Amino acid sequence: MEIASPKAFTSAAIFVIAGCGVLLVAPVLASLLAVTLIKLGVLTALIPLLTIAVTAYFLPFGLGNPVVKRLVRSRKLDASEDGFIVQMTLSPRIRSGLRAVIEDADDLGYLSFTGSELIFQGDSVRLLIPWGQITEVRPENIGWRGRYLYGSRIKITVVGIPNVEAVTFSERASLLLPTSKRITRKLRERICAGKNSAKS
Repeated sequence: MEIASPKAFTSAAIFVIAGCGVLLVAPVLASLLAVTLIKLGVLTALIPLLTIAVTAYFLPFGLGNPVVKRLVRSRKLDASEDGFIVQMTLSPRIRSGLRAVIEDADDLGYLSFTGSELIFQGDSVRLLIPWGQITEVRPENIGWRGRYLYGSRIKITVVGIPNVEAVTFSERASLLLPTSKRITRKLRERICAGKNSAKS
């Protein structure tokens, strides 16, 4: 594992990514304001619920995925057809303080695969994990940040990497919720296939 100073995934970029969430909060607040102007009835409950359902569909956009995609591509990392734009979080975390509170990713980058290893090329972290060093692959719900609807994170337990117990990946290329779930499922299947190939 190699760790350097962030070049694109800076504090300013984190605040821009977090600011995308305002675009989803605004319609919900507007719907709550709208129901105060109409007579109490079924619509006063339906309008906010429908607004929340519609904004949930665009949840990946609200989590800043368009900004993440642009940041990763601006680094001109080695890309392959078999790769994914992801966020990566180490356990224990390498980021701390306010940055770690606002953003749950330690780095953003590109996840690709070879016959022998998984390769993460990020803005400040480069990580190679041989398939044989992965002991477990499991989904982990993203929690309140993704309204418990966003595609699951993929947690990988590893051995033999100093100061790393586990690595968690989340896809960050989608704009719509169904696309996010589809990409996450494909990513988990690809990692499981690599892990299983090491056993055989």
